Amino acid sequence: MEGLLCRIAAVLLAAVSSAKSDDVMGCGGFIRSNVTINYSRVEVKLLTRQGSQKYQTEGAPNNGYYLIPLYDRGDYTLRVDPPPGWVFEPASVDLHIDGTTDPCSTAQDINFVFKGFSIVDKVLSDGQQEGPPGVTVELRDNQGRTLQKTLSTKGGGYVFTRILPGEYTLVASHPIWTLGRSSTTVKVIDDNGTPTESLVVAGYDVRGEVFGEGDPIRGVHFVLASDKSEMVAKMALRGCEGSPPRGFSLPAGLHFLCTVTSGDDGQFMFPAVPPGSYKLLPFYKAERIEFDIAPRQAVFSVKHGGHRFPNKFQVQGFSVSGKVRVSEEGPGVPQAEVFLGGSRAATTDGSGTFHLENMKAGQYVIHVKAPGMTFDPFPVRVSPNTPELPAVVASQFEVCGTIEGASRRIIVEGGKEPSTVIADSSGKFCAALKAGKYVLRPFVGKEEEASGLRFVPADMSLEVPVAKASEVAFKRFRAEIRGKVACIKECGQGLKVFLRAAHLPEDAETATAEVQPDGSFHFAGLSVGKYRLWVDRPEWCWEHDRASGKLHAVDEAVSRLTLQQTGFRATVVSSHATRVEVVHTDDSAAALNLEVPAGSSRHCLPKQGTYAVRPVGCHEFREKDIRFDTSQPTAISLTVARHTVGGIVIAEENVTDLVVMATLSGASAPVRVVPSAPVKHAGDKFLFRFSLMLAPLASVELVPRSGRLLFSPPALRITVGNDCADEAARFEGRIGLFVDGRVKPPLGGVHVVVRDMAGNRPEVETESDADGRFLVGPLDSESKYDVQASKDGYVLRPLDKLGHFEAFKYAEVKVTVSEAGGQPLSGVLVSLSGAADYRNHSRTREDGRLRFPNLSPGNYFLRPMMKEYRFSPASKMLTVGEGATVELDITGDRVAFSCLGVVSSVTGEAEPGVSLEALGTGTCQGHQEEALSDNEGAFRLRGLLPGCAYQLQLKPGANPHIERAEPPKRELVVINADLTNVRVIVFRFFNQMDITGQIVTDPKHLPNLKIRVVVDDAPDQTLHTVTPGPGGFFLLPPLTRDGRTYCLQLEGSSNNGGTCFHGNTSHRHVTLRHAPELPPHLEHEIVARSSLLALPVTVLALLACYYSSRLLTMGADVAQALRTLVRQMSGTAKNTEGATGSPADTRRKAKARRT
Repeated sequence: MEGLLCRIAAVLLAAVSSAKSDDVMGCGGFIRSNVTINYSRVEVKLLTRQGSQKYQTEGAPNNGYYLIPLYDRGDYTLRVDPPPGWVFEPASVDLHIDGTTDPCSTAQDINFVFKGFSIVDKVLSDGQQEGPPGVTVELRDNQGRTLQKTLSTKGGGYVFTRILPGEYTLVASHPIWTLGRSSTTVKVIDDNGTPTESLVVAGYDVRGEVFGEGDPIRGVHFVLASDKSEMVAKMALRGCEGSPPRGFSLPAGLHFLCTVTSGDDGQFMFPAVPPGSYKLLPFYKAERIEFDIAPRQAVFSVKHGGHRFPNKFQVQGFSVSGKVRVSEEGPGVPQAEVFLGGSRAATTDGSGTFHLENMKAGQYVIHVKAPGMTFDPFPVRVSPNTPELPAVVASQFEVCGTIEGASRRIIVEGGKEPSTVIADSSGKFCAALKAGKYVLRPFVGKEEEASGLRFVPADMSLEVPVAKASEVAFKRFRAEIRGKVACIKECGQGLKVFLRAAHLPEDAETATAEVQPDGSFHFAGLSVGKYRLWVDRPEWCWEHDRASGKLHAVDEAVSRLTLQQTGFRATVVSSHATRVEVVHTDDSAAALNLEVPAGSSRHCLPKQGTYAVRPVGCHEFREKDIRFDTSQPTAISLTVARHTVGGIVIAEENVTDLVVMATLSGASAPVRVVPSAPVKHAGDKFLFRFSLMLAPLASVELVPRSGRLLFSPPALRITVGNDCADEAARFEGRIGLFVDGRVKPPLGGVHVVVRDMAGNRPEVETESDADGRFLVGPLDSESKYDVQASKDGYVLRPLDKLGHFEAFKYAEVKVTVSEAGGQPLSGVLVSLSGAADYRNHSRTREDGRLRFPNLSPGNYFLRPMMKEYRFSPASKMLTVGEGATVELDITGDRVAFSCLGVVSSVTGEAEPGVSLEALGTGTCQGHQEEALSDNEGAFRLRGLLPGCAYQLQLKPGANPHIERAEPPKRELVVINADLTNVRVIVFRFFNQMDITGQIVTDPKHLPNLKIRVVVDDAPDQTLHTVTPGPGGFFLLPPLTRDGRTYCLQLEGSSNNGGTCFHGNTSHRHVTLRHAPELPPHLEHEIVARSSLLALPVTVLALLACYYSSRLLTMGADVAQALRTLVRQMSGTAKNTEGATGSPADTRRKAKARRT
């Protein structure tokens, strides 16, 4: 035990010698822009998630490259901070720096892309410094196209973002308000744009309405006036009358501005009233009376928007006229009687006008009666606003006529739905019709129509009302057909003409007529309708056969027609569609070319006699020497044997050596096919055609060959189908491409690689000769190629022509960084960036030196970076020539310092991954730095300012595995040097609670005692049972740290002493007292000994309270040591439940949790 206490003391007195965390990484990328901007005005900031700024830098002025050094892992935000109005994407990037997978650790660029400037201005109210919201503002380019659209906000402000340099037009609009200046121009160059002039709203709408007894009043005048004379000029030509109404008198002190009049709906509006204060005076005077209107005047103001009077103007405290018309625009109806309320109230005069006297405002229904006309009830509202009523229009008029036949129906069309009128026994009919256009048509049933019944006229159109009486009459109609049959030769005997009504099916009954020797025929007694006529002789061809029949419409008394023979019929049955040449054997001039489809088809031959039949076209048929006789017609049969299969070659050059090699499946040698002579095709190209005869389903491989052309595809296999194919194969021949390259100035040994950009062909490699020349080819001219050249020590820049390069010898930049006293400064991060996205960043060596080799000529931007140092120069623009060496000396001044230390447990074990922060106090309040302990527990807080005091503590919310630090907070005072050997002791969270204790009793009673552990809410269930060790000390198996109440009970004690506690801490020490009943003669002796112990115990307790803050850390360590000691001494402790192992095992498990 003595050795254990020594070890505990050594841990408590150990000092941390040093801590280092010199690893630094960089977060970098580019500020990108497709237009010219000043990169140095754009800052990039590194912030903690709490918003504290860790570092800031600006883009390199030549290419926008930036680099931010990172010393600590953790969560950060990288944010671009441009001038106001400049838009970048993304605006910020959240980073979790883990040293392995994050973009910074893997050297990935984090780019911020410039999207444009902004245009900021206001839409102003006339004469004001602010304007209204809700005005639509459009941004248009110089061609008038709308690019963006927005609405002005409160105060009139509007913003357009993402604007690239150029000249633009701003156009304002509003559906109601009047604009004084509706457009202006703005020019954006290299910063936010400001319009040459602001957009201006000249005036706003002022609205209201006037009613009388609940009805809107028309014709009320509203006079706008102001007590300020300057408003008169502003209101000029603003959409209202420029003079007051007749009879109106303006009150003294007011200036007249303009007048408007209410409409049929009682509403009025001043369309363009400038901002200001006004008075509105209503005025209403009818033909014989002037009405009073409330209120007499209204005071209101216009600011940055329209004004609507919340309350209606009311007319407080009349004969009406009307007219009866034939139609809306027609003449008046004289002597019409007008009824109101069931009694006659007036009669119209010669013009159809009537007058109603002594009317009151209200709703009425007018009834009108007139001969030959019908009027619907006419509802109307009468009010002072309606001195003249709408016209009353007749709804229906009487129309009469006659039809041949009794009780026949006449269809009337023209209304919403057709109607029917039935004639009387004499054939007379009448109908009541509304005004409009109508068609009257006699109704004929299907059977009647089929029998040929027809009336003339078939229908009659008329317009109601008719100007004068017109005769409407319908009569029946009958007809006949006469015709002639025209044959090529004589028609012969027994020829008949057939006739059938067109609407009947083919198998319906037909009428026949004998053809006379002169070819004439006759059908009589026909009803009106359409008929089909034909001659039935199938071996001849007719202009119209039985299937089609000549369609003839019979609609006149006598009609004439001719039925014509066109030839002699021949039937052809062919396996494939083809063309057939038919030649008369006695007359070679009578030759025909027939298009024969696949299957059976019928054709007409013009002359009688014998014909020779020969198939022509792309097929080869089995049948040869075919004859056909019109006097003995038999079907002609054609069966295909081979098809023509063709192809084309489209070449860029007229070559003479082009052939196509055709290899049939199973053939030993290919067939050489020579294409036809080429023809011009698609401009400068040439088209070659080739063909060969092949059996159906044959397989053949076609390979085109030429000494100067490259073919695509190089070969093609096709299978012959069941028909000819003119272009079964298509090849394109292209002239090969050659890359004739050159390196300037001449440079030999340059390695050249030519790559097909699509990756379809292998790379071609070569080297330049002593003159810098190289030649690669032939290549496929349709592909795009990338030519790359390289040679150690040189940079080869491609020129405009493919394969041409300009060679430059590499240059270098040497940097030396030292402190103010001249000592080399190592670990400084130096960033160098240049054109073509070149960037490099490295740290200086121990001697403070750094070299950037292999640089191309150009301008470079260099910036040194190291936290706690300020460098001179802070940045440098370098011009590097070809092959040059540029040297630069940089001096660093120390402006901040570090706090170095270690985080460990109370036993001295390193605690990695603990997040600490230093918060400035006093005058340095608001300054914050943070660090994360490494695998050895070491940490380094950088950037502490001299003369500042800091509070060192655990970073809140960042250490879920740490319960507390001891002490919780520590003050750091920075003078002009680093703070070292700072130790932070932390305690981890445990999910268990260790219980140690001691039974205070006579040692002779200890063998008979046991400690039993139960849960307060289940006292009958024993969790653990242990026996005390020497001195009464005991250690319980770990309990779950769950906040429940646990109780310890002594077994073997007559008084059953015990105690209870909450499971909410990592450790608890319990003292149990056992006082057995003793004989009376022993009580005095025990009291005496107790009195002797009371004094020293009391003194020790007072000292512990006085030095509690100093002993807290030591007490925790001692408690840990005591727990270890008790475990060693309690080797005989047993768990009656069989759930625990040895104390040594328990300690090993606990130690494993801390690491």
